[in-house]
Amino acid sequence: MRDDEIIGLVVGLVALVVVVTVYTGLIVLGVNIAKRKNRSPHWMWFAIHPLGLIITLIVMASLSPLKRCPNCAQTSPGQARLCGFCGYDYTTGSFMPQQQPVYMPPPRY
Repeated sequence: MRDDEIIGLVVGLVALVVVVTVYTGLIVLGVNIAKRKNRSPHWMWFAIHPLGLIITLIVMASLSPLKRCPNCAQTSPGQARLCGFCGYDYTTGSFMPQQQPVYMPPPRY
């Protein structure tokens, strides 16, 4: 091999390593954004395709964070006052069980 071919091969390999490193770094960034917002990091599987990576990063960055209930570990919207699953009150930090509907017989006519 000539010197120009060796230099070209080395430059090509260095460029490939840089591209793979940046690509992997963006995937890790997307996973960290998802975890920080209590969202599922599994959406980053779309990052296999470069266009999927860009779309997923934009979506993850624009979604609002979710609250995780300390009582039942379910996620609720960030602006929720009560957990929709167990009735935990986020503002007071207390558990308020949901009221069971009381049976009312139909009125007699």
